[in-house]
Amino acid sequence: MRQKTLRIAVHLTWLICAASLMTAPLRAQEKSTNWVWSNSDGGRKIEVRIEDKVQFNEDYSDVAEISSGGALRIYDSRGPRSFRLVITRRTTGELSRDFSIDGQTRSFDAEGREWLRALLLSAVREGGLDAANRAARILKEKGTRGLIDEIAYLKGDYVRRYYFAALLTAPGVSNPELERALRNAANTIKGDFERARLLEQVANVFLVNRNLLPVYFETADKITTAFEHARVLSAALKRDDLSKEALSAVAQSAATIDSDFEKANLLIKGAERYQGSLSLRMDWLHAVRTIGSDYEHHRALSGALKPSEISIEALSDLVQSASRIQSDFEKASFLIEAMSHYRADARLRAAFLETARTIGSEYERGRVQKRFEKADF
Repeated sequence: MRQKTLRIAVHLTWLICAASLMTAPLRAQEKSTNWVWSNSDGGRKIEVRIEDKVQFNEDYSDVAEISSGGALRIYDSRGPRSFRLVITRRTTGELSRDFSIDGQTRSFDAEGREWLRALLLSAVREGGLDAANRAARILKEKGTRGLIDEIAYLKGDYVRRYYFAALLTAPGVSNPELERALRNAANTIKGDFERARLLEQVANVFLVNRNLLPVYFETADKITTAFEHARVLSAALKRDDLSKEALSAVAQSAATIDSDFEKANLLIKGAERYQGSLSLRMDWLHAVRTIGSDYEHHRALSGALKPSEISIEALSDLVQSASRIQSDFEKASFLIEAMSHYRADARLRAAFLETARTIGSEYERGRVQKRFEKADF
């Protein structure tokens, strides 16, 4: 929980401090018509601001059109000289360019146009300028191969994720191309946060296609941050259209999460969906067995008891799984909880008795025995 709280706080700080961090304004771009890219390096600074609507020409070397209330504002002091440019729209519809070098107003000449071309290319490839429109344009004109080639020039996980998402959700892309592209993305995008965001963005394509399930969960398993890994799988479990194969893959991927707390939380969220099928229940219980903490193991098994109706077979398997809990207190506590679902059945009775015998503490075993007696066991 502490990790999750810290992550939320960091992300909020990014959004507030847009002028100092590169990725924050980019994420803000998804929700606003205003966009900012700011990058500082060794005393040098570049800042690009878009207000309202700004359209660029096809090669992003210049502005093509600006809305009546819009503006493009650029400040660049990366080199020995400083450049400023403000482009707005006059009432006549023409573009106005207020350009200066080292504080001196200049006409927007060949030097200015060449500077703007280079700067916009940096904003495109490093800052994600107009990423959605540009990715769509490249796909339309050059196809998937052209977009993959362009991704090789991009810098920063956020920008790469945005272009990969455009590619992986584009209509008409074949399964082999999608597989190759997602593997490429998994190797190219290094940050777990952006990997997780990408998988959530492309879930509608991959989780409903049996042939694409392996590469999707292969990519999920490469996420080393437990919180981000669990977030991807939790998002998958919220879907009502998951096939049996997809549910099985979720459970198998959950077993690799490197946090007992995150793993238990995830397994509890999906517990009910796994109990009705023997094969799915075995996948779920296998993931539960990988939980090292007795408390979290107990908590996960308890999560499967929440439905008012649970089959005798499912309850027997849960009770048998509890025998692996090392803590006598946690084991006894689970058996007492499970007794509220007990029905007269030879297999179920045997499962309870066998697990109860593994309790070493006389006191804890006595707690369970008293509950058995009350239930007319």
